[in-house]
Formats: sequence, structure tokens, C-alpha cells
Amino acid sequence: MLKYLMFTLAGFLGSYHCVGMCGFIPPLIQHRSWLLGNILYSAGRIFTYIFLGFVAGYAGMFFHNIEFQFFQKALSIFLGMAMVVFGLQITGNIKEKGVPGLDLIFITITEILSKFRKNPFFLGMFNGFLPCPLVYAFLMQAMFEGSPIKGMLVMLFFGLGTVPAMLFASKIFQVVSPKLRKRLSSSAGVIVILLGVWIILRAFGIGHHH
Repeated sequence: MLKYLMFTLAGFLGSYHCVGMCGFIPPLIQHRSWLLGNILYSAGRIFTYIFLGFVAGYAGMFFHNIEFQFFQKALSIFLGMAMVVFGLQITGNIKEKGVPGLDLIFITITEILSKFRKNPFFLGMFNGFLPCPLVYAFLMQAMFEGSPIKGMLVMLFFGLGTVPAMLFASKIFQVVSPKLRKRLSSSAGVIVILLGVWIILRAFGIGHHH
């Protein structure tokens, strides 16, 4: 259970990185109740995260069932290294590479999002599919779990951690300084890096008990 609480903590700290990337989305919500609209939005995001966690966990189960131990170790090392890289991106030690045509992509995304203003749950579902290093990192963890149910739990607890910051996204820009947001985001990056290192160590049989 402690592991899942750590996922929630990472989601909470890392959500301040999410505010910088997706903080413009919650203010788009048009609903008769601000609170209900934002809860539905977060529920939509978490629904997508759980679905992605199921897919990642299912894929991980397939790899875990493969009898070749060397392949399993290689996969674990790859996943661990990927998490370390994502963690370093979140902390700002590695710059995220620019994607050709990214401006056009964001314009298209903005147009799509505007159509879901009155449907916050679907707005959140769509938001959950947007590229995010933090989400990628925890999908790697979900895959490593080797179980669809455990993969869903990883993404559920991670998603719950992101709720407070995204719920008050519009207020955070006014109250929390960019410097503090960066520090909180970096803390989440450190947790992701540690999880990645832990996965790599387990691949070599360190810290793994049968």
C-alpha cells in the first residue's frame, strides 16, 4: 500500500508540472456548478489513466509470461532507463525535444477541447490522452507491474494525486510562484527517477525477494 501512496504523492507533486502544461484546460469548462464540473473533468482524466494503465499492465503481463529470463531483464532495464529519462525531463535536467509541427498540433487540440466545454467528463478523457512525460513514466511502472489490475491501480493512485492541483489550476497561477511550482515538479521527477533505478536494480536481482 505504501508503494501506491508514493504514486499518489508523485502525482500530487508532479501535477504542478501538469498545471504548466494543461492548466489552460480547466478554465475552459462551462458547467452550472464549478465544483461538479471540475470533479467530472478530473474523473474523465482518471478514467483515461485507468484505461491506459490496464493496457500497459496487460502488455506487461504478456512480457512477464515469456519464459526467457534474459528478455525479461532487458525489458526491465529498458523500462527503468525510460523512467529515469522521463524523470530527468520532469526535473528539467534533460530538455524535451521539440516535435515538428507541434504548434499546428496544439491549435488542433485547442479546437477540439473547445467543443467539449459543456461536457467536462469528456474534456477530461481527451486531456488524459495528451502527451505528458509524467504520465509516460507511470505507464512504464504500470507495465512493469505485469498485471492489468495492478496497472490500473498504479494509474488510479497517480491520477488521484493530480486532482488537487488541477482542481484549483486557475488559482495556482495566482498563488503559487513559478519557482515553487518548478520545485514541486522536480520533487516528482526525483520520485520517478528513484522508481526507475529500483526497476533496474530488480532486473539484477537486487532488492527483489521471492
